[in-house]
Amino acid sequence: MGHLQQQSPMIPLSSPADPSVPTMIKKDRLARDELSLLSLTPPDVINSALSTTKDGHADASVSTAIHVISTERAALAHLERLYETNALAQESLARAVSQIARSVRSGGKLVCCGVGKSGKIAQKLEATMNSLGIYSAFLHPTEALHGDLGMIRPQDTLLLISFSGRTPELLLLLPHIPSTVPIIAITSHLHPSTCPLLSFQPSDMGILLPAPIHEDEELSIGVCAPTSSTTVALSLGDALAIATARRLHTSPGRGPAEIFKSFHPGGAIGAASNVLTPMSMSTASFPSTTSDDLSSQQQSVASLPQSEDTQRIIDKLVPIDQIPAVSTSTGTIRLLDILLTAIQHPTAKSWVHLSPSEIIPPRHLRSLSQTNYVDMDTSALASLGLPFSVPRDDWLRLPSSTSLDDARRLVSESTAAAGAVIAVMQDENPDACLGFFEAEDLWDGFISTGVVSGV
Repeated sequence: MGHLQQQSPMIPLSSPADPSVPTMIKKDRLARDELSLLSLTPPDVINSALSTTKDGHADASVSTAIHVISTERAALAHLERLYETNALAQESLARAVSQIARSVRSGGKLVCCGVGKSGKIAQKLEATMNSLGIYSAFLHPTEALHGDLGMIRPQDTLLLISFSGRTPELLLLLPHIPSTVPIIAITSHLHPSTCPLLSFQPSDMGILLPAPIHEDEELSIGVCAPTSSTTVALSLGDALAIATARRLHTSPGRGPAEIFKSFHPGGAIGAASNVLTPMSMSTASFPSTTSDDLSSQQQSVASLPQSEDTQRIIDKLVPIDQIPAVSTSTGTIRLLDILLTAIQHPTAKSWVHLSPSEIIPPRHLRSLSQTNYVDMDTSALASLGLPFSVPRDDWLRLPSSTSLDDARRLVSESTAAAGAVIAVMQDENPDACLGFFEAEDLWDGFISTGVVSGV
């Protein structure tokens, strides 16, 4: 990582808190008094019980491994205390979050850059940012000098990761960066004035995120391989990603957790998610906030029931006119056709009509999306016993005026409670369906083990 032989002065963990530190942070510090009592440098002998093996080789390996883990833990404790007590570090972190959010909102992106192990951290951070709906890209500095500079646009933000803060490949890159592109640097330096990577930047265009370690890696571990330094950089990068995601994604029902799940339709995360597929970035992450939209939102909030007793099931439904029907030019409907229909109609929240009298609920669709039958004809799915469409006769019909409490009681008493599709019907016309929701949705945010156990 191009480590410095002489590190910048380090802030001791025992340094008093700056008076400007917010009260909340001070309270958090008091809650971690036990952590502050831990030694930063692990003892030479971790545990005498580890020295009981026959030849002494195994216990030495375990002691070494524990020493490394303990050293990296100490480095993270040092980083935590730095950002708890240092006003400049706190201000810089807040500026970095604001700058990345500003770039993404303006159609730009975060470009992550580093060399060697720092480059690997930059790649991991790029992946984390993208999974949280923060448009990012990784740029290798050497490749940048051979054409990849075209990746950097005027509205982007550049993040450089270098423990030494003077990596030659990154320094060579700087003269070619557009003057409109701010630079964030994660380095061991504690002040921008000592960091070579920021020496060419105006103070308003350069942001230092200090990531020092409590002691030199070669002194602590015996080799100068990046260990504590990369751990600290990775942790700080993760903190930056989560904080930025919370700044960007503030729409009700589309916070960082929902965005993250929506970008993971595959694997175990996708199987457990409440949303089958991601919405487009323009609608999912950065919704319009015109005055008309705000007025509409305020009216909607004002019209919502204010207590559990008065909430009705109509507040839970997905309107029937928003649920698409599967169509195909071949006349044969495959599972893939259904999945594509759900992707193309995100407002339906993964509800799909197979026919006017058959509905496919989101949980069934998520289960099917994890199978190997994506290209299979739907007529063959039923023969495999897979959860699929729910015919009209199996819908649990409830009047729209039904309260949530009454609906929970009715579902709990139903013999087909688990996985039930609830059709919300008009009070005046019991044959007219207004929309659907799944029985499990009745217990969202509702804590009562006696009721939940009935589902």
